[in-house]
Amino acid sequence: MKKSKADTAETRKRIVLIASRLFLERGLAATGIADVMKEAGLTQGGFYRHFESKEQLIAEANEMAFDQIFTTIGKEVAGQGLGPKGALDKIVQAYLYQHHAKQPVYLCPMANLGSELPHADEQVKAIVNVGYRRLVGYIEALIQQMGVPNQAAIADTVFSTMLGAVTAARLALTESSSLAILDNARQTIDLIVQSAQKAQAHAPA
Repeated sequence: MKKSKADTAETRKRIVLIASRLFLERGLAATGIADVMKEAGLTQGGFYRHFESKEQLIAEANEMAFDQIFTTIGKEVAGQGLGPKGALDKIVQAYLYQHHAKQPVYLCPMANLGSELPHADEQVKAIVNVGYRRLVGYIEALIQQMGVPNQAAIADTVFSTMLGAVTAARLALTESSSLAILDNARQTIDLIVQSAQKAQAHAPA
């Protein structure tokens, strides 16, 4: 029986969701089309009814991962009256400790696939670049609400610190070493923001 357009769209979405998780957990090269389709309960031959190439699937899977990050951000800060600094602290906490959550749902493609992304095709790089700008832009908006100047530079620094820390923490040989890297990054980010706030407070009127 021929599937409806709605059924086909739902199947495609399920494939992308599974691919997003597998790519983030195992890596791009280590995850084949067959792996994704098997987990989806489908035949490998059916892949090309939904996608033109593995690269297209990687691009869409990464886009879904970034969307998941923003969904998580929304849940972290919505309706809690945290203010911009409190919201930033929540986001930094969630990002840095993305691998230490009981149920990781915040896995970032840049932190988990960074070594492979430079070798990806242009459509994948474009998606990652958009995701990067979205994340940095969100941080920049919060810093702007604090009344701190040079928001773009500070936001880039905050995100670069988080990204580097998560990458380094994943390479640590022990859990304690991994957490120490993340704790140090969190403290560093807090100092960066506090220093910017103090500098603004003492700036000539």
